[in-house]
Amino acid sequence: MKRTIVIVSIILAFVLGLAGCNNGNSITYEGKPIVCFGDSLTEGYGATTPGVANKSKSYPAYLQKKVKAEIVNAGISGDTSANGLARLNDDVLSHDPGAVVILLGANDFLNLRPANDAKADLAAIINLLKNENRKIYFASFIGDSDWEEAALKSFELFASLPGNEAYAELPDLLPDYKRIFSELKSENEDMEYIADIWTGIWSVSKYMSDQIHPNAEGYKIMADIIFDEIKPYLKDNNLIR
Repeated sequence: MKRTIVIVSIILAFVLGLAGCNNGNSITYEGKPIVCFGDSLTEGYGATTPGVANKSKSYPAYLQKKVKAEIVNAGISGDTSANGLARLNDDVLSHDPGAVVILLGANDFLNLRPANDAKADLAAIINLLKNENRKIYFASFIGDSDWEEAALKSFELFASLPGNEAYAELPDLLPDYKRIFSELKSENEDMEYIADIWTGIWSVSKYMSDQIHPNAEGYKIMADIIFDEIKPYLKDNNLIR
């Protein structure tokens, strides 16, 4: 009888040991996921092939390598904040996430949508995501002065192409979008604000797929930036690999 107990104990320890190894990584976190909610910059557009999305090389995919929680890529290329609001329940709230990273607004801007209309949709998204336990990170598609200088050159190029004359309005619209992002930040003090996702990416051509989207290496850098921003939440919940 004692010999049988010893054998069973050894087998059980071996099985549990295999489960804990998890191919060299920490034990898989079985709690609430982190949803990355956005447009082409989240889906991974241009990561490996210009004009094509590749979620396996997106910033959420690279983020997944750093954290134990499940990372859900809820990015759809071309989405405006209105599109995001329309699919919030199905693509975000249905996962009951512990944290959400929002990266929307760029397509509103590029489509010359009035900034206040975009703000209304973004504010509605933020309000619907709020509860006492969920962490919200709101990322701006607008970068620092280096980003702005490069972006303005891109807008000028777009506007020079046949049929794209409307892009000439983008420089005048940019201050309005900077304003609404600042307002959303100040109006939601319990929300974390990610001010710049572009540091070291936009102005370095080898990290860009086109004049708007990063390539795989650029998305990897973006993942590092976002990881650093959400690190306090990850540490508090023991989610860092």
